[in-house]
Amino acid sequence: MKRHLTYFSAPLTAAAIAFSVIATACGSDDFKIKGEIYGADNQPVVLAKSDFHGRWVAIDSTRTSGSGSFSISRPAPAAPEIFRLEMDGKFIYVPIDSTETVTVTSSVEKFGTDFSLSGSQKAECLERFDKELMALPAGISTDSLESFKRNVYTKYMRDGQGSIVSYYILTKLIGDKALFDPENDYKYFAAVANGFKQLRPDDPHTILLETTTINAQKQRNKGKGKTIQIEAEELTVIDIDLPDENGKNRKLSELVGNGKPTVVIFSLLTHPESPALNLELSRLYSSLGGNVNFYHVSLDPDQYTWRDAAKNLPWVTVFDPDGEYSKAALKYNVSDLPTYFIYSAQGELQARAANINDLRKQLR
Repeated sequence: MKRHLTYFSAPLTAAAIAFSVIATACGSDDFKIKGEIYGADNQPVVLAKSDFHGRWVAIDSTRTSGSGSFSISRPAPAAPEIFRLEMDGKFIYVPIDSTETVTVTSSVEKFGTDFSLSGSQKAECLERFDKELMALPAGISTDSLESFKRNVYTKYMRDGQGSIVSYYILTKLIGDKALFDPENDYKYFAAVANGFKQLRPDDPHTILLETTTINAQKQRNKGKGKTIQIEAEELTVIDIDLPDENGKNRKLSELVGNGKPTVVIFSLLTHPESPALNLELSRLYSSLGGNVNFYHVSLDPDQYTWRDAAKNLPWVTVFDPDGEYSKAALKYNVSDLPTYFIYSAQGELQARAANINDLRKQLR
């Protein structure tokens, strides 16, 4: 499966254009969300995807026909994901594993509250859960809510190990509060994390579930006056092992957790806008006085040109020969370049920054 990485919102290179055409033409690598929205005459429908910090980013859009029908096709995700359809500020959530076709039926008036999903068991499962969640009475008692969560776990999560629907349920909100709170509902997070670890060890959701579970366990034990030992393999590092400009392989895990924050940078060093970006990064790096690590992953198509640019940078810079099809970028769910990830001084994946200003704020 192939993906396209956008960069600086700049025009695509010839290679990227060729890639885009190939991906579009290869329908076998696409998933499709189609359906009918009754009463929607030539109205916009937006497809969005969430990053790992709850921010929804529009990735495609279309308009309904006069009868309300619509169809959107996109390259299949590297790992199962939740997508969101939006119409007039209302939302319907759709799980996608790979190349399936999911059919959505609703109406303009009840979009997001009265709808049906078909085409996969997970889609039908998510529909049932969402409708049960929406049916909860306002001001539900604590005991009733705990009973609801137990039933949800039994019906949708216990036997759905490694299912993106389980991940979705753990991230749902009731108003502005989480349905499942990691510290109080630690056992549910641990159960789902174990399922993902066994069945989807390379899924980016797995490391985030493990991170949440370990942090919740720390807080629970801290509150009880206990301490826990975290083994080295439990450190939440999505490791990368690639060659630097001297041909020596450098592992990200050698930097993470050494008492300094570590920033993982995905970019193209040979892009026309990169010199200006690298200047800003150099200023930030210098201003922090050696109290931060940078691990810079370059997805450039030309290794020789990249090496000339990389040798002048004062931090670790590595070259990914897979370029646009980088396995490391897939693991980190990178869709835009440049993108930054921040590990804490203790080695925990802590934040994602979309631009240099956001990165600067996160490190201050």
